[in-house]
Amino acid sequence: MGNVFSERVRRLNSKHGKTYQEMAADCDFMRSVTWWNKVRWEEIEDPPKPALFPYLAKALEVPERRVAEMVAEQWCGVRPDDKVPERLRSLLLILRGVHTEDLPLIEQMADALSLKRTAQQDALALAKEVVALDPSEEALAMVAAYDRDA
Repeated sequence: MGNVFSERVRRLNSKHGKTYQEMAADCDFMRSVTWWNKVRWEEIEDPPKPALFPYLAKALEVPERRVAEMVAEQWCGVRPDDKVPERLRSLLLILRGVHTEDLPLIEQMADALSLKRTAQQDALALAKEVVALDPSEEALAMVAAYDRDA
């Protein structure tokens, strides 16, 4: 179990540049800028009430159901499905709304992205083998470049 709600706020703020002011505005100021800052630092002890979930979903850029799951996990220690990795949960919620006839296209795209990731990991492994044989600066730079992409 983790602090997934706070982690989402932290990720939106640090990686996507979304400010606490923007989060407060996105939730129609149902929660203050200070509240968002305290959530980010895991200083909020009481979970938000379900009536706030639609507003929080907009601010967190996730479906309302995902807000409920994050609240349940962070404040109640309950996770809906331990088998689904955190990074895929929001995607699964979105995919539930996809029309059946569009699923083959999504599967093709996921397969292509998976193949890309596998190729990147293979390239990194080969680059590390090259460094083992030739620990030059060029070889180390190659590993660093592949490591960034993988």
